[in-house]
Formats: sequence, structure tokens, C-alpha cells
Amino acid sequence: MKLLHKLYTLCGLLSGLFLVLICLLVIAQVVARQFGGMVPSADEFAAYAMAASGFLALPYALQRGAHIRVELLYRLLSTRGRFVAEVLSNLVGLGISLYLAWYCALFVIESYEFKEVSTGLLPIPMWIPQLPMLLGTSVLAVAMVERLIVVCQGQRFESLDAGTALSE
Repeated sequence: MKLLHKLYTLCGLLSGLFLVLICLLVIAQVVARQFGGMVPSADEFAAYAMAASGFLALPYALQRGAHIRVELLYRLLSTRGRFVAEVLSNLVGLGISLYLAWYCALFVIESYEFKEVSTGLLPIPMWIPQLPMLLGTSVLAVAMVERLIVVCQGQRFESLDAGTALSE
């Protein structure tokens, strides 16, 4: 389980790196415009980086307890009701994440097989910017499986150092 938590943290770090890349692209574009130039496909790369950042952040956010949750209703349930609600919500989340991962995989494979390229100034094979989407949803599915197992054992999945402000 420690290895999986390192994987979730790695996804979070990659997500942050893609955010830094967006900032660098915007700065480069602003500087280039001041000198009458441009950074080819900067907007396109920034969009790819934004998508990569969002999808790679999913497993990290789950592990840190940062996903939205309706605590008010959850607190009204009995101990047994909370357990049932946890298991059911995990099963729904697992189903959704598996569905997303499956169709992301099909999407990436199709883009690769059809040799799809971007329409911007630089022809980028589309499967390359689509890979972080597949990675993020796949690792999210793994995290949901781990979370389901941990919750069924009566333990807490989220990091204890994640802070209570995230769930309030």
C-alpha cells in the first residue's frame, strides 16, 4: 500500500509540474509578444498541460481527502449507515473511474492507430497529450479499489496529515 501512496503522490507532483509548465508557456508567450514574436502552439500546449494536470491530480486528491463530499448528510447517519454509505459511494466511484479509464484507453488506442495529429502549427500525435488522461483515470481506479478495501476493513483511506479543513 505504501507503493500505491507513492504513486498517488507522484501523480500529484506531475500535476503540479504541468501547472508550472502552463505558467512558463504563458510567460514565454507574453515575452515573445513584447518582441514581436510568438511561441508556436503555446495555447495548444497550455491546454494539453491543463488537461494533464487535472487528470493526474485525481488520485492524489482522493488520497488526500480533497474531493467534494456532503459531510452534513453523512454526519446524520448512524455508524452502520455511514459504513453502508461509504461502501456504496466507493462502489459508484469505482464504477465511474473504471468506465473513464476504459474509454480513455480506447480513445488513446484509436488516436494511435489512426495516426491522429493536432491541427495546430506543430503536428503533435494526439495519443501523446492523451496519455496523462489515461494514466490519471487508471491510477484513480486503482485508488478507488484500494479505498474500497480499506473502508471495508473499517480503516481510513485518506492521509491523516491531509488536514481536517479539506473535509469541512
